[in-house]
Amino acid sequence: MSKLNSFQETLLSEDCFCVTWEQVAGRGSGQQREDVLANAVWAGQNGLVKAISITDNPGGDPANAAGALGVEVKKLGGEPLVHLSLRDKNRNEVESLLYALNSAGVQNLLVISGDYPNNPAQPVFDLDPIHALQLIQRLNSGLEYQSCGRTATLPPTSFFAGVAVSPYKKLEAELFGQYYKLAKKINSGAQFIISQVGYDARKAQELLLWLKQNGRPIPALANIYVLSYRTARLMNANRIPGCMVSEKLLRELEGECRALDGGKGARLKRAAKMYAVAKGLGYRGVHIGGHGLTREDITYIVNQGEELAPGWQGLVAGFDYPQPMGFYLFKRDNESGLNTPEYASSLAKGRKSAVYDFSHMVHRTLLEPRHPFFGIYQRLAGWIDGTHTLKRFSLFLEHLNKSMLFDCAGCGDCALAETGYLCPVSQCPKGMRVGPCGGSSDGWCEVYPGVRRCIWVRAYGRLKAYGRLGDFWGTPAPPRDWGLNRTSAWLNFYMGRDHTAKRLGLQPPGKPKADRSNS
Repeated sequence: MSKLNSFQETLLSEDCFCVTWEQVAGRGSGQQREDVLANAVWAGQNGLVKAISITDNPGGDPANAAGALGVEVKKLGGEPLVHLSLRDKNRNEVESLLYALNSAGVQNLLVISGDYPNNPAQPVFDLDPIHALQLIQRLNSGLEYQSCGRTATLPPTSFFAGVAVSPYKKLEAELFGQYYKLAKKINSGAQFIISQVGYDARKAQELLLWLKQNGRPIPALANIYVLSYRTARLMNANRIPGCMVSEKLLRELEGECRALDGGKGARLKRAAKMYAVAKGLGYRGVHIGGHGLTREDITYIVNQGEELAPGWQGLVAGFDYPQPMGFYLFKRDNESGLNTPEYASSLAKGRKSAVYDFSHMVHRTLLEPRHPFFGIYQRLAGWIDGTHTLKRFSLFLEHLNKSMLFDCAGCGDCALAETGYLCPVSQCPKGMRVGPCGGSSDGWCEVYPGVRRCIWVRAYGRLKAYGRLGDFWGTPAPPRDWGLNRTSAWLNFYMGRDHTAKRLGLQPPGKPKADRSNS
């Protein structure tokens, strides 16, 4: 095992408090990029900041490549924390980038799905963060692959991969979706957490309580975004997806910005108080970000935060920014203004669906291996699969039915039974197959706010109505197999080709017959 770098050492030590500083490199080779490199030199020499966190095309707009900039930061003596956004990269690009980072000694990664592009660029979203974490785990263990008919093994890497999560969600369905997916991320190898942006002390504590209650001792960094009024307005309107600013906080910021310094003093003071509260709650560190922050600002936040930390309980009331009718995972402790360890009662009412009832009945009848007629269905599928004309007719019939019921995208590797019979490929702009991203607001999709509900919010309602929320805890679906695109998912299941058949160990019924179209 390689020696821990300064970021890992500090974050994993219960006696230390880790500070990271988020940098946005911007486009081109201008001043913004030079500032990042200068801040990296300062961090390496000063020791106050343990990692320079480099965003990866934030907002979906092009910027200096986070990986390449991370290599430069490393050469200058800073410790980079490179964001790995999966919006712009397919699985080949992700693996290639990881090889390059490993060769340069860059180990720290923040694996995220990424915002949907704000420009005409084609989004990729080939992998979910869970899939990328599984790849990183295999690389750290020594990746095995096939080469010239032989199995080869790569030398193990030493990546230290973290993930993001938002406890600052309003609806029960959104909040549970975040925690269900966080559990899968941790199971897939996540080694630390950075919370999304929010200013609610109860929600901040909620994440730590959830980790403790579920026996997942993974270090978490609290996100401290030094908030200007202009940025707060964008976050309040969910124009920066996943970041939560309440109306109450927005009004306070509006008043502060009328001060002679434009509200900067109040912003920095709030950040220092957040630092103190985060340390008191039990976070292992803070992730500081904000437009135009200087080294002097970072120094002030850290020093003032340390000074305030002994009296952090008295600062909790200053971060009481609940969302109207917002759901909390734990009951309120009126004395501290935080949470008790007792889970709150569920408020959401599930909604049953005729589509679910019909689909579940069909699934149990035709696609359940324990059904007494399953062997007959499978042999029939084998015959159809070996006949070109019937195979094409089967695909037509399947797509016709699924298009009407589920708006089927024809991926050939169906995950409907795992998502309450809602198609994540066609109905989620990011194609999230294993859980929600962090961008929804009040139950609406970040890409179509006010128009389309988040598919995972809808799935939560369906599964709750049928008492099947445990389905969310199942084995994550693998990345989409593009080799099955525009083929019959029914036949792929019966013939052992799709992910469900492989998970069940389902074998095809003998060798398929030759394709008669070539005879």
